[in-house]
Amino acid sequence: MYRNRGLLFPLVLIAIGVIVLLVNTGVLSPEAVQRLGDLWPLLLVILGLQLILNHTMPRQQATLIGLGAAAVIVVAAVAYATLAPAAPLGTQHFDSSERLGGLSAATVDVNYSAASIEVQAGSLGDSLYQAHVDYPGDENPPTISLDQVSGTLEIRDNSNFSPFHLFGSNRRHVMVTLTDRIPWTIQVGGGTANLRLDLRHLELSKLQVSGGANQLDGQLPSPKGTVVIDVSGGASNVTLQAPAHSDWRVAISGGVSAVTINGSSSGNLGGNFQQQSPGYDAATNRFDIEISGGASHIDFRTG
Repeated sequence: MYRNRGLLFPLVLIAIGVIVLLVNTGVLSPEAVQRLGDLWPLLLVILGLQLILNHTMPRQQATLIGLGAAAVIVVAAVAYATLAPAAPLGTQHFDSSERLGGLSAATVDVNYSAASIEVQAGSLGDSLYQAHVDYPGDENPPTISLDQVSGTLEIRDNSNFSPFHLFGSNRRHVMVTLTDRIPWTIQVGGGTANLRLDLRHLELSKLQVSGGANQLDGQLPSPKGTVVIDVSGGASNVTLQAPAHSDWRVAISGGVSAVTINGSSSGNLGGNFQQQSPGYDAATNRFDIEISGGASHIDFRTG
């Protein structure tokens, strides 16, 4: 009954050995090897499937079914690596820039899922922005467009659905530099891995982050008017720093594990939370920060 109990692991080693042999003999190309590397989570699928079978079926039958499923998965993986359409290896790069023209204000709308995104401000001369995108070689280049009438700059990932792209890697990075000569509204959506904002030299009208973020780290400029900071869809860690003596209001809904404001911490807040600076109500220039959808840790400080 237990004869086949330990066969799965040795057979996985045999499968790995066969793959290495195919590489050494030139049957599998370097591109195919990279694709197989992207499929490593299938090992977890095989292990999890075997554990389920072991707990729901007689041991010998579970082992035989598990071996059969593992063989099908390995064959499918090798077929995918060998037959998938040709794609460039490594990371590709895309750059874009447009002139400022007669715009007096602008909006940047970034929707690039599962990416690390950086937005900063600087002196760009006659340029409105400069964008640099790194993306996996097997994905399509991004779409970057500017509406000269409304001043809306859109940055989108352009990876069309394909069964060959289901296991694409996360080599995605977006860097955007905005001119410091006009006010900006910044919108980031689609869910980001990490979002870093250095807006100290920017005139910020509004910041909106939707769809969730793993890490949000923002350095804010001096406010002009009421500057709304809206973070929705959930976030793991949010760190915001405003200039010294800024007036502010922080409102949180959806629960948060810990909130730290200017060094003062509160923990395990299951409901709504709101706190504001003493001069917020009378201030002309101030931050209105709203975070909804739940968060793990929020750190806001001035100075």
